[in-house]
Amino acid sequence: MDRNQDIFITYIPTEWVILLFLIGVGTIYWAINKKIGFQVLYLTLFSMSVAQIITLHFPYLYTNDELLPFTHPQVQIMMTFFSFFIPLCRTRKAIILCLLPPLLTSVLFIAFGAVPLFSIVGAILIGGFIIYTFYRTLDWIGSMPEPYIIIFAIILPVFLAAIIHPTEKLLIYPGILLGAGIGYTLESFKVRMKIPKPPHIRGLLASIIGISGIIVLYGIDRLVYQWVPTTEITIGLVLGLWITLIVPILITAVKLYKTEGHSRIFF
Repeated sequence: MDRNQDIFITYIPTEWVILLFLIGVGTIYWAINKKIGFQVLYLTLFSMSVAQIITLHFPYLYTNDELLPFTHPQVQIMMTFFSFFIPLCRTRKAIILCLLPPLLTSVLFIAFGAVPLFSIVGAILIGGFIIYTFYRTLDWIGSMPEPYIIIFAIILPVFLAAIIHPTEKLLIYPGILLGAGIGYTLESFKVRMKIPKPPHIRGLLASIIGISGIIVLYGIDRLVYQWVPTTEITIGLVLGLWITLIVPILITAVKLYKTEGHSRIFF
C-alpha cells in the first residue's frame, strides 16, 4: 500500500463513521426537523467529498523533514457536522457540547493515531469554513428562485463526482449528495411530510423504518458482505433518495405521518 493510502488509516474505519452519521442525520430528518436534517446531511457529505478530493489531488505539504497531509477526513466531517449546530445553540453549555466531539477526536488521533497536528488543524479549519460560508450566505441562498436551487443541488454532486472519478469507492459520497438533493426537492413539492410535534412513538417508528433501510443498503453492504451488485455512485444515489424521499413516502402512505398543504409543480 502506498503512502497516499496509508496516511488516513485509523482505528475507527470511515465506513462506521459514515454509517453512524447517516443514522443520526436520518433520525433528525424523519423525527425532528426536515430542513435541518437535509442541510446538515448535505453540508457534511459535501465536506467529506472535498476532503477526499484534497486527499486524492493535493495530499501533502512538502517540507524538508516530512510530508504533511493537508487534512484528515474523519476530523473534517466531525467538525462540519457538530459546528453546524453551534449557531442554533442558545446556551454556552450547548456550544461547548458541540465543540467537544471534534476536539476530543482530534486529540485521540494526535495521541494514538500518529496524525500530524498540521493535518488536524487543516481539517478543523476546512470543516469550520464550510459551515461559516453556509451561514454567511444563508439569506442569499434563501432568496434564490427554487428552480436555481434545484439545479445547483444536482450540478454540484455531478461536478464533485467528475473530480473524484475514476476512484470508484469514493463516488458514494457525491452519489448520496445527488440522491439527497433530488429526494429533498421531490419530497418538498410532492410528499410534504409533516413531522408531528412532539413525535413520540410515531417518530420512533419512522426512525426505525429509515434506519433499517440504511443498515441494509449501507451497513451490511459495506461492513459485512458486498451484496449490492452495482456501482458506488448508484448505491449513494439510492441512499440519498431513501433518506429524503422514500422513507417519507412510506410513512405517509401507512398514515404514520400526515402531509401538509398540497403538492406543487416544479417550475
